[in-house]
Amino acid sequence: MKFSITSVLTFASTAVLLALSVVPASALPTTPAAVQALQKRATKIEGLNNYSCKPKSGQRPVILVHATLLTLNSWSDFAPVLIKKGYCVFALTYGVNKAVGDFGGLNSIESSAQELATFANNVLAKTNSKQVDIVGHSQGGILARYWIKYLDGKGKVYRHVGVSPINHGTTLSSIVTVAKAFGIFYPSQSLFDKFAPSFYQMVNTSDFIKKLNAGGDFAPNVIHSNIATKFDEVVTPYETCWQQQPNITNVLLQDFCLLSLNEHLTMVNSKVVLQFVLNQLDPSTAKTANCLSMFS
Repeated sequence: MKFSITSVLTFASTAVLLALSVVPASALPTTPAAVQALQKRATKIEGLNNYSCKPKSGQRPVILVHATLLTLNSWSDFAPVLIKKGYCVFALTYGVNKAVGDFGGLNSIESSAQELATFANNVLAKTNSKQVDIVGHSQGGILARYWIKYLDGKGKVYRHVGVSPINHGTTLSSIVTVAKAFGIFYPSQSLFDKFAPSFYQMVNTSDFIKKLNAGGDFAPNVIHSNIATKFDEVVTPYETCWQQQPNITNVLLQDFCLLSLNEHLTMVNSKVVLQFVLNQLDPSTAKTANCLSMFS
C-alpha cells in the first residue's frame, strides 16, 4: 500500500487536531446517539440554578464552570452535594457552536468569558449578592480570570477553585510540539478556528495564554486554589495547572490519595477532589481529603 505525502499529513493533522479537542480522540462522540448520551449523563440536577435561593451568612453563590466539550451536566456529582450542604449553586453551558452540536467550550475564550460575565452578573443581581465563588474545570478554570482581568469582574469573585485548570496552557502530551516540528500545526489553525477557536487558544504558546498571564497569573484580592492530577493527558505538564504566586494553594490529587487514578475529564467525578473543593469553599468546616473520602 502506498501513501502520498498529502494523505500522511492529512491523517497526522487530523490526529493532532482531534487531540486538541481536549479529550482523547477515541472518546469523541461520532454519532447522534453518542452525542445524546453525553448530554444525558445526568438528569436535571435538582436545585441547580434556583434563583430564589439566598446564600447563608458567610456564603456566596457558587458558580460551576465546565470543561471544553462538556456542559453543565458534567457537574452531576459535585452539584448535588454542594446543594445538599446548603450552597446556592449555579452553572451554565457556555461556548456552544450549534453548527457542531451541543458541545460546550468551543467558541473563542473571550466570548465564553463574556457569557460567564453575563451569567454571573445575573446571579449576583437575583441573589442580592456582592460576590460569587467560582469552581472551574479545565477551560472553565480560566474564564473567570479573564472576566476579572479584562471585563467587568473585578471585585466580584471571592474564591476561585481550579480543577485541572489550564492556567498556563498545554503541550497536550507534547503533541503540539511534534505537530509544529512537522509543520502541520499552524496550517490547520484556520480550519479549526471556524468552528472551535478555543482549541488553539489553550496551547501554551498562544497569544491568548500570554495575554491571560501578562502581569501575573492571578487575580488580586481573590483566594485562589488549584488541584491537578499526575495522570492528566490534556493539561501537560500537569504543573501548568498551578499559579506561580505566593499564598496560592496548588496541590496534587495523588498527594491526598495514591489510589486516585483520575485523569483530566474524570476529576469532576472524584470524591477526593470534591472534598478538596468543599474545604476551599469553607475552611471552617474542612475535613481531611484522602483515600477515605472515596467512601464518604
